[in-house]
Amino acid sequence: MTGTNLGAGAAGRAPRPVQRRGLLWAVFVTVLILTALAFFAIGRLSGAPQQISDDGPDAGFARDMQVHHAQAVEMALIIRDTSTNEEIRAVAYDIATTQQHQKGQMFAWLQGWGLSQAGTAAPMAWMQAGTGQHGASHDASAAAAPQTEMEGMATPEQMQALRAASGTEADRLFTDLMIRHHQGGVAMATAAVNLAETARVRDFAAGLMEAQSAEILALQDLRARL
Repeated sequence: MTGTNLGAGAAGRAPRPVQRRGLLWAVFVTVLILTALAFFAIGRLSGAPQQISDDGPDAGFARDMQVHHAQAVEMALIIRDTSTNEEIRAVAYDIATTQQHQKGQMFAWLQGWGLSQAGTAAPMAWMQAGTGQHGASHDASAAAAPQTEMEGMATPEQMQALRAASGTEADRLFTDLMIRHHQGGVAMATAAVNLAETARVRDFAAGLMEAQSAEILALQDLRARL
């Protein structure tokens, strides 16, 4: 009888971390699905075309976020091909497919606006542009020293380290890099919400903030268990 009681107690306690992980990933997947539907609706329900400045925040965000997403897709495909951790592989697949789709949407925006996919401004210059229609003024020192790299981007050395790594080391490096990458993406999306002149871009950026914030929490939970 005593052995039975101990077994029942252990069985009652064991599922708790599993349930917590399941809840986190359920929230993660739900946010991804709802965000994907919202992004689709944004593309379908946008109003009549409007003139977009080639050096404005809307075009700058679309260009820079495509580059930002491209690196996330690359990192996700690298780890999906090398990792034996099924949870890591599932996360990588979700990130790669979601961000590749979003890249296509932003590519289409620029086409629709009659603008080139590559601009002449430095990366992140649109975030230093002063006062947007829906934003606040940046200080003079920030405007005088525009960023030359996008926030959260992995360095070439870090990307090479990810390609060369294997096993748990690779899984840990991927989650570390992707958490930082998403944090940079959230910062860029926040700026777009404040500065963009079109509802399409502001709504897209708001959805991106929500989705990547949820992914950061899920990735942090996953990293703690590696």
